[in-house]
Amino acid sequence: MSTSSPGSGWEGDTEQPFDERKPLLGKTTDGQITYTDSTVSVQADYPVKSSNPPHTPDLKVYKARWWIVFIFFIFGATQGAIWNTWGPISDSCKVAFGWTDGTIALLNNWAPIAYVTTMPFFSYMMSVKGLRWSMLLATFMIALGTGLRCITSVPTPATVLINIGQLLNGAASIAALAAPPIISATWFPPNQRTTATAICAISAYVGASTSYLVSPALVSQPADMGNSTANHSSFYNGTNHTEVVAEQRREIMRMMYIECGWCVAVFLAILLYFPDKPPSPPSRSASTGRLNVKSGLKDLFHNRNFLLVWMAYGVSTGVMGGWIGVLDIVLSTHGISQVEAGMIGFYGNIAGCVSALAFGIFADVFSGHMKLLILVLVSIASGTFTWFTLMLWHNTIPLTKAEIYVSFIASFLTLNACIPMFYELVMETTYPVAEAISAGVMTWMNNVFALIFLLIPLIPHIGVGWMNWAALGGFVFTIPLMVFFKEKYRRLQVDTGQATS
Repeated sequence: MSTSSPGSGWEGDTEQPFDERKPLLGKTTDGQITYTDSTVSVQADYPVKSSNPPHTPDLKVYKARWWIVFIFFIFGATQGAIWNTWGPISDSCKVAFGWTDGTIALLNNWAPIAYVTTMPFFSYMMSVKGLRWSMLLATFMIALGTGLRCITSVPTPATVLINIGQLLNGAASIAALAAPPIISATWFPPNQRTTATAICAISAYVGASTSYLVSPALVSQPADMGNSTANHSSFYNGTNHTEVVAEQRREIMRMMYIECGWCVAVFLAILLYFPDKPPSPPSRSASTGRLNVKSGLKDLFHNRNFLLVWMAYGVSTGVMGGWIGVLDIVLSTHGISQVEAGMIGFYGNIAGCVSALAFGIFADVFSGHMKLLILVLVSIASGTFTWFTLMLWHNTIPLTKAEIYVSFIASFLTLNACIPMFYELVMETTYPVAEAISAGVMTWMNNVFALIFLLIPLIPHIGVGWMNWAALGGFVFTIPLMVFFKEKYRRLQVDTGQATS
């Protein structure tokens, strides 16, 4: 029966009532129930009659879930792009503001610093206050941070304001990184959860990839700098130096104006429509209660399987996350310009995002094999990144541009494909701990390792040779941890009626 009511906020949405006594599309060969949308349009708070057994909630899937994923993707991409603004134009920033490699590393480090210190607050907020207020706060902080950067281009105050902007954007990254499994669990049926998590999880990576194109396109590389890695604040002399510095500052300011306008638009979009949750849950597990914060945290740190996957995810993605933020610095010592480094980073990240989405869909179709997939992918990534590292280590393997591209892209294609599966494994392993708590603690470890990685360049004269080896170590360290990890799909068992009391 189709009904609608003005002002409900859900008109035109499609939802599916689930009758647990018969499958929606019939049972698959393994007896698993499949979920689809129906063409029945209902009002948000309309009491729908159900033939389900007593105490079983009506389960409905709304078309609005795809809008939620879309607008979250835009938010996550925006946060990632703002975070990665400065690495791709590091040469220009050295001329315009007199920055050093340490300055640029610190700008990238504000994200993990903010994450590590404010994660408890944001996780609590997402768990108790819901997604809407968390998203509004996060997008407001990003918009405010980009606005502060637009005040001046005078080096000293500009550097201070840019650092504050990076700190605010870093705090907002908690929503970008921790919310994907919350959105998938709240809005999507079991056979679409990993796909939805993948779409949301890759958003920040897409944004970071975009910045490799956008930042160098808006801010040109100083023509006379070549590929030198020295501090270029005193490279030019006389009138030519003054003109180059002024032009670099103008281009950087124009870029920051454009980014600020975009961030305000994203905030307004979230303000207009981003509900906490749908009127009815999409799955049995979404309708069940979760442990409170204190009990959830206690359960996490007494869960051996969680600790293993927590460390595996945190080390591999955390170190690599810090490394990608200084890619231009890593490659510049080998005669690769900021524009070329930007293209390498762009193609690698985009390949990783495509593979993450593909493997997310694959994991939804062939559920129950995430551990094996992760082990295979991380092993391949270890091999390809060893190739990349040896090319940059005193030319142990002869360095060619084509091989740099291939080895980098292959490494990110395989590592990023693991990310949505890491998320979903954690949610399955820790159920019934609230997704906001599990995801917050999980991504906190990622940022701890990124923070450590990005603090090391602040040590005087340490150089950049160690960076590739540290990133490679993150890949290799993951393998034994996942070997000892035991797969348990607690949440999926609840959704398929296989849970035991």
